[in-house]
Amino acid sequence: MSSKSNNTNKENSLDSPSTNKKISNFEKHLTHSYEIDPQLDHNNETDNDYQDHDDNDWELTRDPPKEGWKRNLPEYFFSNSEHAKFIRKLDILVFGYSLLSSFISTLDNSNIQNAYVSGMQKDLKLYGNELNLFQTFYSCGIIAGSVPLIFISTYIRPSIILPTCELLWSIFVMCCAGASNAKTIYGLRFLIGCALSIGFPGFTALISSWYLPNELGKRIVFYEISGNVAAMFSGYIQAGLYSNMDGKHGLAAWRWLFIFDGVISIFVVILGYIIIPDTPTTTRSRFLNSKEKKYAIKRMELAGRKPITKANWQMIKQSLSTWHLYGFVMSFYLYGTFSWGGNYFNLWLQSLNKYTVQQLNQIPTASQGAAIINSFISSILSDYFRHRPIIIIINMIICMMGNAFIAPWKSPEGLKFVGYILINVGWPGQSLLMAWANEICQGNPLTRSMIVAVGNTFVNATNAWLQVLLFPASTAPHYKAGYHVCAAFIGLAVVSIAVCWALLQRDYKKGYAIKSKVGLPIYPQWEEVFNNVNHEKNN
Repeated sequence: MSSKSNNTNKENSLDSPSTNKKISNFEKHLTHSYEIDPQLDHNNETDNDYQDHDDNDWELTRDPPKEGWKRNLPEYFFSNSEHAKFIRKLDILVFGYSLLSSFISTLDNSNIQNAYVSGMQKDLKLYGNELNLFQTFYSCGIIAGSVPLIFISTYIRPSIILPTCELLWSIFVMCCAGASNAKTIYGLRFLIGCALSIGFPGFTALISSWYLPNELGKRIVFYEISGNVAAMFSGYIQAGLYSNMDGKHGLAAWRWLFIFDGVISIFVVILGYIIIPDTPTTTRSRFLNSKEKKYAIKRMELAGRKPITKANWQMIKQSLSTWHLYGFVMSFYLYGTFSWGGNYFNLWLQSLNKYTVQQLNQIPTASQGAAIINSFISSILSDYFRHRPIIIIINMIICMMGNAFIAPWKSPEGLKFVGYILINVGWPGQSLLMAWANEICQGNPLTRSMIVAVGNTFVNATNAWLQVLLFPASTAPHYKAGYHVCAAFIGLAVVSIAVCWALLQRDYKKGYAIKSKVGLPIYPQWEEVFNNVNHEKNN
């Protein structure tokens, strides 16, 4: 690297005197909040230290940091500072829209189960493993779309690619209403999977581009919660449609479900084209002023988080040469592949022959409700204690216990009921894993995106055939090996989290990584590659 490039990088470093002077007030607040730098003298700070921003045209005013437990109170609920207003804007533009997108994507995916037990099985004469194959073709779509769309997304703005994919899958969902046989639904489920494959990795990357560690965990988990809420609503919507719309205009209630879900999604798509602000370094949002845009960039610089940039071979080689991609993908794969046994809750209830169609759609929502409560608790504890691996492992163990309760099929009905609920209660483990991976890999934007995309691909590649093997619809709801296998592999997921944590501690100990101002790892080799890529791009 040339001396000119080195000098430029040094000037742009967060540790350079010029940069430290510019972000001094901001650093004071952040380092105080994170308790990272014990040598920082806060004794002489006054309110004026946080309000005096005459020298900085990017710094937003904010209230002085609270002491003790009060520092974890959500400032934006009771403060009118510029910072609080900025976070509230992000929660509408970035987080709020992400919630809506997660809601409609889950609604558009989970409706196949509700439709199946609400008349579709009888109307289309589905008496084999068609339900499994619906999921298999969907998984094949995810496999085909995940990695290509992630690379494409480094060249196309989130405000374009995300709502466009949402529009496509909404159209395909509505087309399911006109299906007259299983083969038509197979093709549509594949296309829905292709379009939906950008959703989780795309929005995880978008949220991670705007929020700091003490903000990220709650939002990633609440993003997951919106999916649970959607699964609940799908049951309630189908129950309502079955009671009020069955036979209207010659359409069965299950067909109305696909139409209704698709129409809801179209409205969300239109909103996405308008409000998604892209990333801090590329935003053109009319809803953020110039000062807020600069502030967003500085927040990420202080944390050491690199912006999403166009992928090239140098970045790909860097991603493939460290443990992070393999370790986090393995954890994602083991938990994501074997934590979905709760999806068959309504089939077990149906086998008891004592519930109405409405109850078959409503009772399983208890598991989603329990998952929502645990998501709130887990996300708050994760951000408060800032030790995500422990909370992740606890959630994985809860899910593992749920599978273990159901595995011995002669166990009491009450224990099975609890088991199905516990499987879903452990869902936050996956979203907290993604929050943790995004923080650890914050210096390598391609690795951040690839972890979710590659993990998603492997999960769905396995599910495409494993569901038919472990959970064949023809033997529902008694699966000889399904829940035994799931419990065992979730146990391996717990081990993989411990291994990732041990490797991170090794990196700190050997000097491969250092902690940023907010306590996140910075890898010098990643910094060098990122700076080289930007230098080549600018030239």
